[in-house]
Amino acid sequence: MRPTPIPPPDAHTVASAPRGKILMMAVIAGAVITNIYCTQPILPLIQSGLGVDLAAVNLVAGAALLGFATGLALLLPLGDRVDRRTLVLGQIALAFVCALAAALAPGIWPLIGASFGLGIVSCVPQQLVPLAASMSPPAERGRSVGTVVSGIMVGILLGRTVAGVVGEAWGWRAVYAMEAAFMVPVWIAAAALLPRGKPGSQLSYLGLLASLWPLARDHRPLRESMLIQALLWACFNAFWVNLASLLANGPWHLGSAWAGAFGIIGAAGALAATVGGRATDRLGSRTVIGLSIAIVTLSYLLLAGAASSLALLVIGVIVLDIGVQAALVANQTRAFAVDPAAQGRINSLYMTATFIGGAAGVAVSGWLMQRFGWTGVAVFGVVLGLLAGAIHLAGLRAQRRAPTLT
Repeated sequence: MRPTPIPPPDAHTVASAPRGKILMMAVIAGAVITNIYCTQPILPLIQSGLGVDLAAVNLVAGAALLGFATGLALLLPLGDRVDRRTLVLGQIALAFVCALAAALAPGIWPLIGASFGLGIVSCVPQQLVPLAASMSPPAERGRSVGTVVSGIMVGILLGRTVAGVVGEAWGWRAVYAMEAAFMVPVWIAAAALLPRGKPGSQLSYLGLLASLWPLARDHRPLRESMLIQALLWACFNAFWVNLASLLANGPWHLGSAWAGAFGIIGAAGALAATVGGRATDRLGSRTVIGLSIAIVTLSYLLLAGAASSLALLVIGVIVLDIGVQAALVANQTRAFAVDPAAQGRINSLYMTATFIGGAAGVAVSGWLMQRFGWTGVAVFGVVLGLLAGAIHLAGLRAQRRAPTLT
């Protein structure tokens, strides 16, 4: 892969940040992303508490992911036009309001609406990823992106753990109340730590949105990264959204605290994001993406036996998270190299596609789980992995014909 070019003088950059500041950005990113994923281990509690079926309660988790994708599409492009620090602080404040609304929701549809709103304003982590990239020298951008992505993934997985324990002890409403309270110190930390930056584009907001399609149309590497990561993120969410139901209804009859505890197991795999970032800097994004697709597909072959084996479930969780995390960083780094002056819009396209894939994975896998059980989810994951592999191989063939593609 070609080294990522240094952004031009008018790009949305600030002075190169010390490693400690990048690490703190990872912590903030991980803290905010818990708003999206705290729902998944408590879905059975919501189902019994509100008296709805499995397909309906899965819409709460799906709405959060769809809201996140909406926020990525509509809010991330603003990062090329206005100060990202201002955007981040405003979104965290609104996340507090939406989480409180979810805690007080009187029924399933108000909860779905609050979950959708919470998803929209919780795209803060993806405001921080391009900021970390722009604050790092070219040879370290993969590492910096990997650090922030590791923070995001640890937040996703450990957030599930805490939500499962809190939900088991005090009910699902307490989980959302906890998220609302948590946003207060997160806002204070972000206000103290995040630097101000200068916009990289003078386009109007509508102009920024209008420029999204040409970016995707003109850059095949960006399109490939979008499609592959959407499929892999569908795999990731298809597993996690159905885990609580598998544990509750399978041979073990375990509660939401156990479903959340699997976040600790998955957190070990989440550290692969940092390793994946370094590997991307050294080996190139193509190699890391191909290996990641193979790892994710292998994980679902292992998880096919998870309905009767806790050992396969544990091993499959770790392997799945390693593959997805490494792919997320490699695909994102590859996408950023397309145009350093359009990092916010590139990240908007990339992450919107990723989370649309995640929302689709939640919806389809929920139906498969209800109709065919865990076997349907496992087959779904393998098929998605094979589709991602086909896209990757097609891109490799195209690269041989046009070697300037990264």
